[in-house]
Amino acid sequence: MIDESALTVRHWGRRARRFVRWFITRDRHDRLAMWHLDRLAEALAARGWRTKRRFEVSPVTLHVGPTRHAPASEELTATHFGGWVYLTRSSAVPIPCADLAEAVTEVERIIWRRLKKASQASANRS
Repeated sequence: MIDESALTVRHWGRRARRFVRWFITRDRHDRLAMWHLDRLAEALAARGWRTKRRFEVSPVTLHVGPTRHAPASEELTATHFGGWVYLTRSSAVPIPCADLAEAVTEVERIIWRRLKKASQASANRS
């Protein structure tokens, strides 16, 4: 008889060591960017948005959309320009990280605007 709890602990121990090794190799800027993007992802997920964290790439990014395969989705990064800000690919205006509620509202506004453009473009083709 194999004790499954021991196997589970060993498996999770390996995963934890692998994560710690990976996390230590990241510089401080990437770790802080991950923290800011993780906060935003949790807030957006609480409002019903689908989020996908891409922390294995550099710079770290957060993919946000209303559904998994939406025509309008947004890729966000966090960086430091005198203060931490979120940057999107479709908008040149930085979104301050300090006010999370305002950042969530701004990201939603950007995505809804892109969804509206996508629906208008498909209506014009018909």
